[in-house]
Amino acid sequence: MNITMLTIGSMGDVRPFVLLGRELRSRGHTITIATFSGFEKMILDAGLGFFPLSGNAAAFMASIMAPDTNGLTYLPHLWKGLKQYAPELIRDMDESCRHADAMVVNFFGSVYYSIAEKYGIPCIQTYYFPMDPNSAVPISSIRNMHLGAALNRQSYKLGYMAIGTVEKLILSPWRKENRLDPRKASSHPNYQIGDHTVPVIYAISPCLFPRPAEWGPSIRMSGFWFDDTPVSWKAPDALESFLSAGDRPVYIGFGSMVSGDMNRLLTILLRAIHASGIRAIVSLGDRRTGLHSTRNVLFASYIPHDWIFPRVQAVVHHGGAGTTAAGLRYGLPTLVIPFAGDQPFWGDRVFRSGCGPKPVNRKSLTVHSLTRSLIDLTRQEKYAVHAAQMAAAMKQEHGVQQAADMVESDIMNWGSGACALPSPSPEFRSESGSAAP
Repeated sequence: MNITMLTIGSMGDVRPFVLLGRELRSRGHTITIATFSGFEKMILDAGLGFFPLSGNAAAFMASIMAPDTNGLTYLPHLWKGLKQYAPELIRDMDESCRHADAMVVNFFGSVYYSIAEKYGIPCIQTYYFPMDPNSAVPISSIRNMHLGAALNRQSYKLGYMAIGTVEKLILSPWRKENRLDPRKASSHPNYQIGDHTVPVIYAISPCLFPRPAEWGPSIRMSGFWFDDTPVSWKAPDALESFLSAGDRPVYIGFGSMVSGDMNRLLTILLRAIHASGIRAIVSLGDRRTGLHSTRNVLFASYIPHDWIFPRVQAVVHHGGAGTTAAGLRYGLPTLVIPFAGDQPFWGDRVFRSGCGPKPVNRKSLTVHSLTRSLIDLTRQEKYAVHAAQMAAAMKQEHGVQQAADMVESDIMNWGSGACALPSPSPEFRSESGSAAP
């Protein structure tokens, strides 16, 4: 079966599709991942087909993930990021599915559904953060995670009306060109494609975010998608020497996040590391800063999470879904400093599960507040205990295999209304002894 997997975004959006695509390929399917050109080598190295989409991943993510983007400012950022090349991007996505038997997609509103409608093929929706209405948490672009049940539900209505407005602007010309009726904006996720219902797979562990009771049977949770292949990476001598020179350090990294005040953040970070007395590995990615490592701080560029996380005592990061999952996979106490998007959600989940301190607001971050959080992170034994329990529960989930089972079942049952139902998952209990909220 020819399956096209469409994903718009950064490494955190593309890497999970490589893992799922690799599993589906091992089952005999032909997999093509359609995404921005910067990820071509990673996809081809995994033995998967690649289809380039117009645009630039870094520029696109910078436009919609600007620091402190919230529910009110997300729409203007999204429209600004899309309007210049949306027609060409949609044509590329269309072409990538011309010979496909099915589609697997990440979040991009219902744009993908129009392509599935044109070709009459199954479409499976995947999410890395909550996008279906529930009373437990608000829609992921909202920064305040404590609105209460009624406002949590209402946030999805407002969010989807905004999303639908953008979709109508960018999609109407293409639908008209392809003789498809206009798709109306809706205050809720519209998973209908004619008589078919788009099935949903959440690549989230129910141990960290229990499945909301409001979700219907077509909305499932597979668990996080992890790479189980051994890590083949040669560490620089400086890194190996630093790791062996003292106590286990804390890993600090912010992935692809950038902002105009990164120098301020780095200054606060270094002073807090010194004040807290910890050893730290600070991952700067591709950023060139001219900073030099010291006895207690090692500056590094790229380090695979699956290599470094078993070698550190705790992690500090921006709260991306993949980084959060990776840290908890290795039972690491976690401190989140969210920038934008769904990151406040993940920081809140870590805190509520007892696996780390309360997230630190990046905008109001001070040396004192970060020092206090670093000391709390590394000296409170309860975080390590809960993180270890979380890791043990998550190991039972086998998320990639579960998701692949669901995809195959969903394609087979397309149109019948039947979906692969969620499997029972180990229940993780928080500090209070009750299931994590």
